Amino acid sequence: MPQRHSKNNNDLAFFTYDEKRKLGYGTQRERLGKDSIKPFDACCLCLKPFIDPMCCQKGHVFCKECILECLLAQKKDIQRFDWFSLRNS
Repeated sequence: MPQRHSKNNNDLAFFTYDEKRKLGYGTQRERLGKDSIKPFDACCLCLKPFIDPMCCQKGHVFCKECILECLLAQKKDIQRFDWFSLRNS
């Protein structure tokens, strides 16, 4: 025989189907517009059509100029961070 309080649906360690449905869990309330999806032939950094495309090992495609600028900026940030950490030690 079920427990007296089992009708409250708060004695379970997980959500039931009915609770998920009431909360709207996993539903798609708003569709993505055409403007929010990147075109297939666009760089991941500048979002423009590729100019001299390059691909990383994971399959992300970038413009050669964009990825080199990004890597140089990251290198400068790392050097700046190392300089600050050595100075504050």
